[in-house]
Amino acid sequence: MTIDELLTELHVRYPDGATWRERLSLSNLDILRWTASTGMPRHDLYDQLAIELARGFNASELSFEFCDAVVNDIHSVIIFNDEQRPHLFWEIYLAFDSGEYYHDENRDQHPAQVYTRPQIGRILDAVAAR
Repeated sequence: MTIDELLTELHVRYPDGATWRERLSLSNLDILRWTASTGMPRHDLYDQLAIELARGFNASELSFEFCDAVVNDIHSVIIFNDEQRPHLFWEIYLAFDSGEYYHDENRDQHPAQVYTRPQIGRILDAVAAR
């Protein structure tokens, strides 16, 4: 299974406009299945999924809501299993997290545009420079 195939599966589980109750959240069993089918260790899988979400969001191909929901559920699996957060995953998680709420009284722009988008751009620039 490739990362693109995982993203296709995630689109089925997290359809646009679905509420948290309507989607099929990730579990440890999903992560176990994906690591077995990709041959990747968990920390590599987390980083690879996060970077593809960041790239899709940056290119306006993936919605903020989709990416944020996926990284939140992956983070829940990490916490539940008492795993160490991979550095790249954590940076991307924090970038999406910063778009979940208004940071000040300015309600004219969505926080994802003001905070998440520039952070994701900087992360992707750093990844490209490696």
